[in-house]
Amino acid sequence: MRYGFLGPETTFTHQALLQAIAQLPEEFTTATPELVPFSSVATAATDLLAGDIDALMAPIENSVEGGVSGTLDVLAATDSITIVAEQTVQITFVLAAREATPLEQLTTVSSHPHAQAQVQGWLRKQVPDAHIAAASSTAAAARDLAAAPASEAQGRAAVCSPLAAQHFGLEILAEGIEDYEGAITRFVLVTREGRIPARTGADKTTLVLQLPHNRSGALLEALEILASNGVNMSRIESRPVGDFLGRYSFSLDIEGHIEDRRVAAALRSLHRLCPVVHYLGSYPRVDGRRAEVREDFADHAYDDARAWIQRLTGMITPADPGAAI
Repeated sequence: MRYGFLGPETTFTHQALLQAIAQLPEEFTTATPELVPFSSVATAATDLLAGDIDALMAPIENSVEGGVSGTLDVLAATDSITIVAEQTVQITFVLAAREATPLEQLTTVSSHPHAQAQVQGWLRKQVPDAHIAAASSTAAAARDLAAAPASEAQGRAAVCSPLAAQHFGLEILAEGIEDYEGAITRFVLVTREGRIPARTGADKTTLVLQLPHNRSGALLEALEILASNGVNMSRIESRPVGDFLGRYSFSLDIEGHIEDRRVAAALRSLHRLCPVVHYLGSYPRVDGRRAEVREDFADHAYDDARAWIQRLTGMITPADPGAAI
C-alpha cells in the first residue's frame, strides 16, 4: 500500500496518517505501507485517481478555521474516491528560526495559511511588523528555512509543529503560540477502491450535493429529508461549483452508515431531489460516539413498514389486461 500525505514528514497530516494506519481494519493493511509526501492535496488526488498511490490522507476541517477548501474542492470534483477512515490531531504551534533571534528582529514568518489563521492573534501582537508568507505546509516552512543559505535565513522564522522544528534542527523562539488552546484538526483517509468499511454503530457518512438550480427552498427540502428520517447533520459547508457565479455545492457530514435504514432512506430521497449527489463514504467515527436514534427511526421500524406495504400491495386485485386505463 502506498499512502499519500501533505508533506514533507512531520506535518500534522503525516502524524494523522501514522495514527490512522495503526488503527485501520485488516482488509486495508494487507501489505507494508509506503508513505509518499505531496506538496498539495490536489496533486495527491490526481495520483490517487491515476493509480500511482492507493490512499490519501488529507485535512478536511479544523476547529478554528473551519473547512479546508483545497480538500473540500477535491472531494466535490469526483465520486471515484471513498473516505474509509477519519483521524483527529490536537494542534499546537511553535515559532522557530535557524538560531536564537529576538522577535523584534524578525522580518518574515512563513507557514501554511490555515496555520497562520490559528496564530494570527499572537503574530499581530508579538511580531506586528513581520511579513507573513505562505508555505505549502507547516513542515515545508520549517524545511525550507532550515535549507536556506545563512544570509537568506536571517530575520526569517516559521510557524510549525514542535516535531517539525526538532526534525529540521531549528531553534524554538516561542511555543504554544496558537490563539485557541486545544484546537483540533480532522483528517480523512481516502481510497479509490470503492470499498465501504463495515457498520460499527458509531459511524459517519460524507456527501456532496448540488441542489436544483434557481429552485426556491431547495436547501430546506434537502435538510427536511434528513430531519424526516432522523438523520443528524454534524457539518455543512458550501463551495462554488465553478461553472458560473452563484452556483454552489454543499459538503455534508451526517451521523450514521449507509447500511442504517434511516440513512439509506434519506440518500434515496436526496438522489430524487438533487441533480448531483456524490456519496463519499461511510466510515467509523474516530471518537466512537454512537448516534442517539429514536425508536421510530430504528432499522426494524423501516423493515416493519416495508413489510406492511408489501402485504397491502399483495392484496391488490390484478388489473384486467383488456381494460382501458
